[in-house]
Amino acid sequence: MAFIIKTYKTLRNNWKKSTFGVVVLTYAVNRVKTNYETNLFMRACCEEAAKYGEENLPVSRNPRSITVVLNPAANKRKAKTEYEKYCDPLFHLAGISVNLVQTNYEGHAKDLMENLPENECVVIAGGDGTLCETITGILRKEETNCKRSVGILPLGQINYFGNNMFPLGDNLSKVRQLTDATMAIIKNETQWQDVMKIEAIETEGERPGKPIFAVGHIEWGAFRDAFVKRDKYWIYGGLRDYATFLFNGYKSSLCWECKGTLKFTPPCPGCNNCRLPEPPKKGRWLDIFLPTVDKSPNKNFEHIINENCSIAEEVCFKTTELNIKPKRLNDNSPPHLSIALGKMGLGYFDFVSEGWKRVKNGLPDDVKDIQVRTVELLPLNISKPEKEVWINIDNEEFEVKPIKITLLPNAISIYCKKSD
Repeated sequence: MAFIIKTYKTLRNNWKKSTFGVVVLTYAVNRVKTNYETNLFMRACCEEAAKYGEENLPVSRNPRSITVVLNPAANKRKAKTEYEKYCDPLFHLAGISVNLVQTNYEGHAKDLMENLPENECVVIAGGDGTLCETITGILRKEETNCKRSVGILPLGQINYFGNNMFPLGDNLSKVRQLTDATMAIIKNETQWQDVMKIEAIETEGERPGKPIFAVGHIEWGAFRDAFVKRDKYWIYGGLRDYATFLFNGYKSSLCWECKGTLKFTPPCPGCNNCRLPEPPKKGRWLDIFLPTVDKSPNKNFEHIINENCSIAEEVCFKTTELNIKPKRLNDNSPPHLSIALGKMGLGYFDFVSEGWKRVKNGLPDDVKDIQVRTVELLPLNISKPEKEVWINIDNEEFEVKPIKITLLPNAISIYCKKSD
């Protein structure tokens, strides 16, 4: 009893040191517990991957090989460490030959895709920026005849598309997300994904460049401008996203008015107007003696006629934000682009409240949208803007210009986790 009383008096007289000690001890216990659970989980994943590596292959079949495009600068240079810790061991246990290529500069992933052998599986290890560059490089080369499959390892700081494919859970969320993405590649589970083709519209004195391809979304407006400033509030730690909207809700530097015109055509399941015939595949003379394997869902649309396919409509808009995105992987509706226009005249408290909701739940799905197949975005008052205006394409910044967005249905095969 005397020991307990003495301990109590010591803790009471040194409450600052006691509080600090409790905090450190709690953190240490949680860290040990997390590491223990991670090791158990990774052991189970390794045992599952090893089963695929122990399977016997036919004599005529070569072992699987993949090319991993890794951005080592992603997620504050943590991407390479996380890849080597949670993804690479599973690939090797599954008997997959890995060719690891690291990007060294902006746009490097596009250049790498130009020299990649046809039908080589590509795994994108990085964030939305690396994803956009790699998809653009692939489809610039194989837009109408892409036969390769693409895997995504969401190792970046911003992973909009990766988080939709592999949602974050509660316990060991990041580890489970990376292992789910890796096992989807090992199990060879794929699904066809629609892609947006973005082309600049030619204007006086300026020629359009090469097209950009995106699978995530296009965003323009005040919420985008506020979110790109999140790194300035690093001092708030885990609350920096909330602080971003709190301290920017009254600033005039945000783009509070997005004005312009939308010219769009309605969705079409496929006809001779919007689906071009697939060009003949170039191959070696020896290929005529080998069996043909075609995984693409393409079919002949030459005899399908849709009179409404080319009928264009025009809408003028003035809003706080504009979002354009293709349908999600598990959406069984016909191929389409969704155009969501936000509210106009948001007050400070409405802006902060909506921003906090997006930090927690992402982009809202309950917004009324316009479903289209192609759309021309013609912004107003951009020839001599008072301030720089930017638009996000898969969370990569581009200057706001007149652009044409075309939906490419089933353009690329993505490794994804099959729904239970």
